[in-house]
Amino acid sequence: MRVLKPEIAQDRRDKILNWVVYNYVSTGKPVSSDLIASHGGFNVSSATIRNILKELEDTGFLYQAHTSGGRIPSDKGYRAYVDHILRLQRLAAGEKERLEQEYERRNEQLDAFLRHTSRTIADMSKWAGFVIPADIEDDAVKRMDLVRLSGKSVLMIVFVHSGILKHVPFVAETPLDKAALKSLSDRLNKALRDVPVRDVTGIIWKDFLNKGDAPKAQKELLKKIYDYFSAMDREGDPFYLEGVSRIFDSMEEAGLDDIRGVARLLEEKERFSHMLRERLRDCVEKRRKLPAADAGKGLAHSVDITIGSENHIKEFNNFSLVSSSYCLKDKAVGLVGILGHKRMEYPKMITIVDSVSSMVEDILSEWEALAEED
Repeated sequence: MRVLKPEIAQDRRDKILNWVVYNYVSTGKPVSSDLIASHGGFNVSSATIRNILKELEDTGFLYQAHTSGGRIPSDKGYRAYVDHILRLQRLAAGEKERLEQEYERRNEQLDAFLRHTSRTIADMSKWAGFVIPADIEDDAVKRMDLVRLSGKSVLMIVFVHSGILKHVPFVAETPLDKAALKSLSDRLNKALRDVPVRDVTGIIWKDFLNKGDAPKAQKELLKKIYDYFSAMDREGDPFYLEGVSRIFDSMEEAGLDDIRGVARLLEEKERFSHMLRERLRDCVEKRRKLPAADAGKGLAHSVDITIGSENHIKEFNNFSLVSSSYCLKDKAVGLVGILGHKRMEYPKMITIVDSVSSMVEDILSEWEALAEED
């Protein structure tokens, strides 16, 4: 017979106790082991549930008004349930503070920032964390701004016709002043307006880099911009996925099919990325369809949850996705989220995803404010 680790057995007891108290508070009726087995979703046998209820009764958390009746929480059981709710609230506040401290050190380089974001989500959720910026390769340029952040740091902001924005930081080898950046922005906009993103590299090479009339500092920056769009042509927009191994660590009682499903995730990254991009496009489309009066009310900034077969990828039938788009100027520009087993702690996962998406928005808004000041 398999013996569970003490912390896993305790976690199972706590979850069943919380479920019993919640259901008793909701219905006013004693809670039976059959009800827990059929509706609790704990994936354990009826005999195991009866044993756990007996333990909770012996330790004073539950009692039976009648020998053959269901269980009712004692004052001790109510106290444990209330303490659990308070812990969740403190956890939410503590996680937000920790995330804010982490991001204070990570907001200068967007690529490192987004990669770090996915890793932070994985660390805090104990599942896999992902971040996927909006894909603009099939779109056309509406406007491109170059903004001096500080010293040699330059931020490129690309607006495309679908309403998506891309923020790309560069470190210039030679500093450029505001006037030089403004001049270069004007020239790039004149050359690139309405040009498909996939054609940008050809125009930058032909009309800018292949000519010898640009100052050295501008040519150095143009080469970095050219390299960025070249990499996009070859590889597409990046997709950040961290913490896949944490799924294994968190699935003490996983069946063989679950383990195989997680293993396939390593081979399904392209399909997974495609599914997330479709999810992000849906967010963009929903935002575009909102009435102007509602666009600024945060109506399209919400946490989306798909469970098991709702994900439309058979390998994920036992997994859930918790995600939220992050927005800038009321436009969805990326997606953050968690991939984990569908037995995950949803309140905690929702808190993490919501906090992360809000803080990504705050940092991108700071960069956008710099562009407006310029």
